Amino acid sequence: MQPSPPSQYKLESGQLISSQVSNPDALSSAKRINISLPGWVSAQDTSSTSLWYILPLNLDNKTQRKLAVYLENVSQNAEVFLNKKWLGNGGSMSGNLTRNRNHTLLFDFDKTSHQGKQNILSIHVVGDLSKNTYLGNVYVGPSQIIKQYASMQDHLRVDLVTAVTFAMLLTSIFFSILWLFRQNDSHYLFYAIFTILWTYHDSNHFLRDIPINVITWEILAPLSFGYTMLCVVYFVHRYTGVVARKIEKLALLYVLILSLPFLYHDLEWVIFYAYSIWSPAIAFLGIYTIHFIFKQFLKTKDEQLVTLFIGGISIMIFGMHDLFLATHVIPKHSPYMIHFAVLLVIIVISINLINRFVRSMNVVEHYNQELQLEIKQKTEEMEYSYGMLQQLTKKYSVAEERQRIMRDIHDGIGGQLVATLASIEAGQVNPKLLSTSLKAALQDLRLVIDSLDYEAEDLPTLLGMLRMRLSEQLSNASLKLHWKVENLPRIDHFGPTNVLHTMRIVQEAITNAIKHSNAKNLTVNTDEFVQDNLQYACITIIDDGIGADLNSSSGRGLLNMKKRSDLIGANISFDTHLGKGMSIRLEIPVIQKLGHH
Repeated sequence: MQPSPPSQYKLESGQLISSQVSNPDALSSAKRINISLPGWVSAQDTSSTSLWYILPLNLDNKTQRKLAVYLENVSQNAEVFLNKKWLGNGGSMSGNLTRNRNHTLLFDFDKTSHQGKQNILSIHVVGDLSKNTYLGNVYVGPSQIIKQYASMQDHLRVDLVTAVTFAMLLTSIFFSILWLFRQNDSHYLFYAIFTILWTYHDSNHFLRDIPINVITWEILAPLSFGYTMLCVVYFVHRYTGVVARKIEKLALLYVLILSLPFLYHDLEWVIFYAYSIWSPAIAFLGIYTIHFIFKQFLKTKDEQLVTLFIGGISIMIFGMHDLFLATHVIPKHSPYMIHFAVLLVIIVISINLINRFVRSMNVVEHYNQELQLEIKQKTEEMEYSYGMLQQLTKKYSVAEERQRIMRDIHDGIGGQLVATLASIEAGQVNPKLLSTSLKAALQDLRLVIDSLDYEAEDLPTLLGMLRMRLSEQLSNASLKLHWKVENLPRIDHFGPTNVLHTMRIVQEAITNAIKHSNAKNLTVNTDEFVQDNLQYACITIIDDGIGADLNSSSGRGLLNMKKRSDLIGANISFDTHLGKGMSIRLEIPVIQKLGHH
């Protein structure tokens, strides 16, 4: 897949100089070694990270005007001189060196740059470690032809790897978002983590200028590979639904212990440890993962695990290739391959995860539809039951109200009529007393009727009706009425029973003032207040009469008022002193409990 230019353009031999100089003019007296290209091991013989390759270049005078020097493989970076004239370089030649191992270097020149047939091509190669500093094949030929081969190699070794890496980055972002919506499915999270770690690891193949110092970069690159494999273990456990916590803890401890030697920041040690110890040790996590997938397939016969198993095997094979390449077991010009196997696994896992997500959504939709049907059915049943309950409640309320009216008539009007009838039958007929008794019975009947009025839940309306009913009695009294009834909040769900109790409390208070207080002034006022986050509506009846003794056993009317206030859930208070009048205050909570009587 990586075709090289025709051999006629290849430079095969020259001389090697180990020197730190930056210009070929300073090389005249340096020691030279005859070498042949490619010079894979030439740096190891010199133990140097700065090498000069002096290559004779024969050019025919009839050579095309546009030519190019093509460096097919270089360890890190290089610069080229033709006849001591600088043609260009691949980037930074000091400090953080530009990394061009997978990038081709191409330098154009024309006929004016060479001296006829005999020319000298000087190539300065630099690296971070002597054993990793080398120069591969060198070609010089027509620019148009050479560029075709250089472009093909860049596509295969750089552009394709970049595309694979960004594809993994996009899947990582996608499944990270998916996990945010389904956080219970932690396999999405571990998939996103291991793909983002692998994205960083793969950037080592196409990133030319690293943003941090060399030692830190060379530590982080293998670490990202190791923790990627750890996340793969966590992912596979959750993907298969078999979470082996003990094994996961041991795997985490294993990787953490293996990470400790990276704390020694020596570049030669880091490179050695990363590829000779760390990577083979991390490979055991991959072996465990493949074995685990195979065991789960034998148990579940899940066909998706077959593709995952094949992907895992491909990663192991390509990973061994890259490990042999990093440890110089196979030729240095061979490309790294593991990212292509990872791409296969990413595609397989992504398809499986998306299928699983779609199936989950279909199941959720199915159950959602069933739930909606069940809710609709239950709603209809509840509506029917509620309708039946309303009918029963209505019947119960009618029956209860009938009983209450009958009880009120029996206890109030009935008692008065029976007493009046007994007086008539006994021959003790006093027209005035008879009239008073009948008026009291009629007034009590009117109170019962008024209590059935829905408007009676409005206290000012209630009091106004009561004032009208007591108007004759008030007009015959020798005291002056001060009516200070203002708007009050409406008391919902007060009910006829509570209304009647309230009217009788106020009636009893006013009647007592008329009959017993010898008062000259009677004041009825209303107000409202809030206490302990509860709103109250208040009715106060005040007279300036002779007052009363609250401890007297004759105060049965006050006791009746207290009992009635308890029945409606209100507070009643009496403030009186002999010779100083009386004040009766009824405090009714605005929010009433349903069904309270």
